[in-house]
Amino acid sequence: MIKRIIKLYLWTENIWFSYVPEKLRFILVGGFNTTTSFLLYYMFLYFTNGREQLSLLLMNLININISIATMRYYVFRSKGSFWFEYQKAFGSYIALYFFNIGLLHFFVSIIKLKENISPENILYDVPNLNKAVAQICCICITTIVTFFVHKYFSFRKKK
Repeated sequence: MIKRIIKLYLWTENIWFSYVPEKLRFILVGGFNTTTSFLLYYMFLYFTNGREQLSLLLMNLININISIATMRYYVFRSKGSFWFEYQKAFGSYIALYFFNIGLLHFFVSIIKLKENISPENILYDVPNLNKAVAQICCICITTIVTFFVHKYFSFRKKK
C-alpha cells in the first residue's frame, strides 16, 4: 500500500514539475497558502475578539513556515542550502509582515462595510467583516510582491 502511494506521489510530482509552469505553480501553491493564512487570520480574529494586529501576528507565526516549505519546493524547486534559504525567506516574510501591518491599518480605516449594510442583510451578522475584507485587500497586494521577492531573492537560482 505504501509503495503504491509513493509511486503515485512520484508520478504526480513528475507531472507537476514537467508540465506546470512556475507561474501557474505559484498561483496554485500561493492559493493554498493564501487560503490557509486567511482562515487562520479569521479564526484568530474570532479568538482575540477582533484584534486584527494580534491576529495578523499569530497567523504569520504559523503560516510563514508553511509558505516557506511549499514555495521552496513546490514552486521554485530550490536545491540550495535549506537553512540559508529559510533565513532569507523568513526575513522576506518579516518585511512583508510589516508591509501588511501598514496596509491592514490603512484598509481597516477606510473600509466601512457594516455602516452601509442594512441589519436585514445576512452579511450584517458576520463578525469582523470590515477587518476580514481589509485583509483580503492586503492579500491581493502582498501576493504579487511575494512572488517577486521569492523569485529574485529568497529562492533565486544561481547562474
